[in-house]
Amino acid sequence: MEYDIFRDELALKYPAYGHALWVPSPGGLYLSVQVGDVGFIREGKFIRLFNVLLPRDHPSHENFGVPEYHDPLQLKITKHIFPIELNPNNFCSRGVTLLSDQDGINAMEPGPAQTVFSCSRKQGALLSIPVPAQREDTVARGDFAKCITKHIDVWFAFARELGLGVTRMEDIILVTGRDLARSWTNVVFLENQGGEQVSFSVQVTGTSDVQWQVSLEDVRGATVNNGPSGKSLPRDQCIFVRGFRVTRFLRIIPRLRGAAEPTWDLDESDYDKRLISTPCETDVRSSCNVPQHLFEIIKYQDPLRTLLNYLGQHAPECDMALVHDDDLRYIDVASLENLRRNAVSGNLQNSTLEIWSSLCEWFRS
Repeated sequence: MEYDIFRDELALKYPAYGHALWVPSPGGLYLSVQVGDVGFIREGKFIRLFNVLLPRDHPSHENFGVPEYHDPLQLKITKHIFPIELNPNNFCSRGVTLLSDQDGINAMEPGPAQTVFSCSRKQGALLSIPVPAQREDTVARGDFAKCITKHIDVWFAFARELGLGVTRMEDIILVTGRDLARSWTNVVFLENQGGEQVSFSVQVTGTSDVQWQVSLEDVRGATVNNGPSGKSLPRDQCIFVRGFRVTRFLRIIPRLRGAAEPTWDLDESDYDKRLISTPCETDVRSSCNVPQHLFEIIKYQDPLRTLLNYLGQHAPECDMALVHDDDLRYIDVASLENLRRNAVSGNLQNSTLEIWSSLCEWFRS
């Protein structure tokens, strides 16, 4: 699907940006994606459930509510958000080439700018933002990591009770960073038959007035998804989202606790429960061991799910895995592609040594 190809191609080229959303609009369900949001991604859209930093009675929790026993996450620092402004840019995956840029998207001059792109690979993706976007990330990553490992069981049960079709624990995301734009154009190049090309124009006035012009005659072998046009556009379109995900593996259960308990209060002796985590700035330990499903590998699979699947199969001493979108920066792109390609054919042996070597080297550093 378009949203899978879009996510995959940009993740491999720009792993530090996180998960690229095919549909950045909040769709009227919430105002915009914020640090601390808990939700999931479906068909390229982020669905927000609640925010761990906000109280139970916050107006933004009116739609879905909050889990039972919800208490806002108390951080050790008051100011934890690091903001950065992103300049207008064309994010092109490998094989996507800018053929013509009359006036240029970065020129910021009055009048429409005509831009033409082509794709030389089998598939490709393009994200174009014509005006500055805003990036925000929390510096309290350690507290966020501990929060999701402590509460993931309650959050997962809450999402399932809402009847939203969330069936995998690792689908739940705790947002630690996001990039908001005023407008955008997303392009996916599908099967390469030769001559794939996209042309569009955009007129920008100031930093918040955007007018897109895209004709079907200018689109060959691609799918285009346009963002909003208009004046004084709000900055509420989430083009990239970054966060933690957790899953559990099917292991022998050393200890069984009551399923109705909201949290797990363990003795110090219980802190040897095994959690594997790609390196971060904190030591996070699992709070319980609950059997969970094994992974189903599909052709277009979230890169983080591919990594979780790998950890589950090749770290038998671990009962739980914690990963973050930033973790993809430390894995060789060719190794990750090889892993996913062999996963589709059921042959993981051809790629395990490459990616495991990469992970081990990272752990030692």
